[in-house]
Amino acid sequence: MNASLNPQSLVTLWHIEQYNSFSATAKALGWSQPAISQQIKKLEAQTNAKLVMRTSHGVELTATGTMLARYGEAISERLESASREVKDYRQQHFTHLHLVAPPSICSTIAARSIANLSLFTNIELSLIQLEPPEALDQISHGKVDAAVVFRYRAIPNFLDINDDLSFDSLGFDPMRLLVRSENPIAKNYRNNRQAINLSVAQDERWIAGCETCRANLVKLASRSGFKPDIRHETDDYWATQNLVEVGMGVSLVPELDIHINLQPDLQACPLQDEFAYREIGIVTRKDDHRPALEPMIKELKRTASKYLSPTVSPK
Repeated sequence: MNASLNPQSLVTLWHIEQYNSFSATAKALGWSQPAISQQIKKLEAQTNAKLVMRTSHGVELTATGTMLARYGEAISERLESASREVKDYRQQHFTHLHLVAPPSICSTIAARSIANLSLFTNIELSLIQLEPPEALDQISHGKVDAAVVFRYRAIPNFLDINDDLSFDSLGFDPMRLLVRSENPIAKNYRNNRQAINLSVAQDERWIAGCETCRANLVKLASRSGFKPDIRHETDDYWATQNLVEVGMGVSLVPELDIHINLQPDLQACPLQDEFAYREIGIVTRKDDHRPALEPMIKELKRTASKYLSPTVSPK
């Protein structure tokens, strides 16, 4: 099978599936019927498979043809989307933007910003979940329009924001030590309501997050004089809460992760360390001056102010 399939032929195959006719497909695409037949013959030769069969009701796709038609459908949709976006861009009212953000931000700041933008503006915002390193790669290559990212003060060099990008801070998100309510650490915190030193958990088993979050945990633990005994790793905050709840360990989580819901038998304890926070911001390309970006950024900042602190202030 030739790996280099003709995208137009795949789109044509998808149209044949819609119309069940070579002649109707030719009319819809503005081609001659022999040209349509030639495209399909060449595609069948490339795939070494029968893609179309004639029936008493016209033509139908084989199982292989149906599978390939899905790719044709996807190509057609992307081309239509590109055409709309180019038209909007030229007319300077580009309203469909793509935003990427990590999980905890997707479910809080980003979700509410999207809802508000849809109610009060004509901006259509598509949200994609990505961790900061992948998000920066996407925006650097022009695949998305904006990225909400975080960077830890304890490991400032992990996120390289190049000179072609701009970073606008949305605020600061403090880290919390997540423990079971019956844990002595939680009981001591409830008694005095004072931020704790991470060293009180040095003998605990740990549940780490993504690769970057793990690095932050290791660094903060090192600042407190110990190496964490990491037994589990997950970037799913529900899984993290459940693991802590059933006694599999303790975890270091950002406040946003527990903002929506914290299980009642868990305690999130603030930390004394001035490095125990992450800064959240929105990244855009410096040469991108489309009008729709300004209200999107403004709404993200407005929404973020309800979740984040404007300054570093461990509680």
